[in-house]
Amino acid sequence: MERTEFARQVVELYTRLYDLVYLRGHPLADLLPPVDAAPRKEKGWRLHDLLLEIIKELDPGPDAPAFSREWRRYRLMAGRYSRGLDPGAVMQEIAVSRRQYYREHEAALAAAADLLWERYVNHAPAPATPAPTPGATPDPLEAARLEAARGAQAGRFSRLDEVLHGALALLDERLHQRRLVVALALPDPLPRVLADKAPLRQLLLGVIGYLIERAEDATLRLEAQSEADRLYLSVIADPPQALRATAESEIAERLAAFSEMAALAGSEFGALREGPQVVGFEIGLALDTQRAVLVVDDNADVLELARRYLALHGYTAITATSAEQAIELAGRLQPFAILLDLMLPGQDGWDALQALLNRPSTGRIPVVICSVLKQKELALSLGATAFLEKPLTEAGLVGALQALELS
Repeated sequence: MERTEFARQVVELYTRLYDLVYLRGHPLADLLPPVDAAPRKEKGWRLHDLLLEIIKELDPGPDAPAFSREWRRYRLMAGRYSRGLDPGAVMQEIAVSRRQYYREHEAALAAAADLLWERYVNHAPAPATPAPTPGATPDPLEAARLEAARGAQAGRFSRLDEVLHGALALLDERLHQRRLVVALALPDPLPRVLADKAPLRQLLLGVIGYLIERAEDATLRLEAQSEADRLYLSVIADPPQALRATAESEIAERLAAFSEMAALAGSEFGALREGPQVVGFEIGLALDTQRAVLVVDDNADVLELARRYLALHGYTAITATSAEQAIELAGRLQPFAILLDLMLPGQDGWDALQALLNRPSTGRIPVVICSVLKQKELALSLGATAFLEKPLTEAGLVGALQALELS
């Protein structure tokens, strides 16, 4: 493949970064070794993860001058593709004009394509991660970790109003062509939900698009109901007879793709059937109703102290006494942040930190290390967002959490 054609295909990949069906069938998916052992389904995920990893490699590091060209291009790619922001929001965040945005966007995509070309086509070795310099000031690294955590927090929450109406606007022409009417029975306003905006938008586009493809002269009903701390959003074709019949093999493939996208968005997903045919879908989303902090320590006194400090400032404490319990609770409950001790029975805090950061379901939850061990630089270099020395203080804990709050 010529390099210019390769670069063009990389641009297409980023445009459809969250369309796993498209990614798994793309010829560039075979760049990832070992290609022979990788099942077709796995290739989509691996290509998706690689594209996000390449964005991280564009990061010029904490010592790069603010608003330098390298800084702008990294922030542009991270905002547009990792966090799913629209171009207008990215322009505002990196303070560029529309013309400059598109120029930098093109250059950033070209830089990503160059990295992929050198790594997987020319088989150049991946750059080694530099070890932290002993005695170096930790301040730039701490600032970078905090900024990255804030960006990750932004991706974990979505304004459902914005995502849903944006998806419907993109589908408006197709709805008109199929003579379909959208009937909304939704609370006003829709609440903020604990879901990644970009894959949630792609999921909504997918399920509504599925019904558009198969219906004509009908109504698509979108309804939402709240139950405890969850919101259930459904989209149903009315009448169901307006949908053309679809082979079960095709239904199964589309449902599998939607389920993967729902998992990426952090949501539940189910098909609504009438007989053998799918007539609609239901998406379950966790409401952003509170700031829960997972406190991980085997000392009951520390847990109680943290619980009191958190309650005084509007946070809810979830407690765990082991790494294994913490990992399970973090994946299931998706807390706002994790306060993690390093000296735990069995699997220690270092292992827990790596397990939390390396799992898709917990990798973007900020981890604040709290320990008697004076290992701040090491903790930050391994991915912790912040470090607090014991004994735990109210000011230290609340300050670390407030630094993570989104404006």
